[in-house]
Amino acid sequence: MKSKDYDGMIDLEFTHTKGRDFAKRTFRKGNSWLSFCQPNKDNIPYYFLITTGGGYVEGEKYHHQITLDDNSHAIVTTQSPTYVYKCENHQTTTQEDDFHLGKNAILEFYQDETIPYKDACYRQKTTIDMEKGAKLILTDGLSKGWSPDGAPFQYDEVGLQTKINYDGQLVYNDYLLVDPESDPMQEIGYFEGKLNFNSVVIIDENITQKTVEELRKYLDQFDVNIHYGISLLEKDGMVLRLLSDSAFENHKLMWKFISYYREKILHFSELNLRKSEHLEREQA
Repeated sequence: MKSKDYDGMIDLEFTHTKGRDFAKRTFRKGNSWLSFCQPNKDNIPYYFLITTGGGYVEGEKYHHQITLDDNSHAIVTTQSPTYVYKCENHQTTTQEDDFHLGKNAILEFYQDETIPYKDACYRQKTTIDMEKGAKLILTDGLSKGWSPDGAPFQYDEVGLQTKINYDGQLVYNDYLLVDPESDPMQEIGYFEGKLNFNSVVIIDENITQKTVEELRKYLDQFDVNIHYGISLLEKDGMVLRLLSDSAFENHKLMWKFISYYREKILHFSELNLRKSEHLEREQA
């Protein structure tokens, strides 16, 4: 699809030279905007993705492209959840993400959950190609949605697809397709009586079963009303999945998981995304 066909575009390129990381390209178009680079203790390039109008309108198409050169490191996050407004004419709203990580590059992509409005129809496709030695932290999620009467799961259909290739091999292929009208949303295998789903995928060839067990033991010490589990991928990574009635509570446990990996395993400094707490509480 040509750039003129998208309602909003982001194209970010990062590089590493003379001991520091920086963005060599920060292109935006249409309804998509970028923040200024945000300061942090490790001087890693850090940007917010911003959507004008507060959400996606029926039939709109968005594209995010992020490229990291060898040995570079970047942090990218959404400013708020992805709000998808009603699709009264059954025109699907779409977002496509294409990321490439060079050798030994690190991308932290903290994407908030999707909040579909009543009658919304949405497709999100994320494709990530990683070269040898690269590392990835990727978050995503789906909520009960929003409706005028407060009833959950009133959206039409939502599909969230993520494919990750590492060193030329497919290591993660997940497709969450939800059709509340026909799917038993409260049963096992769906939302199991909960209202918010979130996930954290970490791709790192050094992760082992011992890493997973270490993180399970760490998270088990917290008293939370969340259904969650950590799974080792067949190779090169792990995934944390969470179900609860509060996205805010999910976020707190997710961040304990992410912080442990960043600080105890990768030895980075503490990271504060500086997202407004009241925005997170709105998702609860």
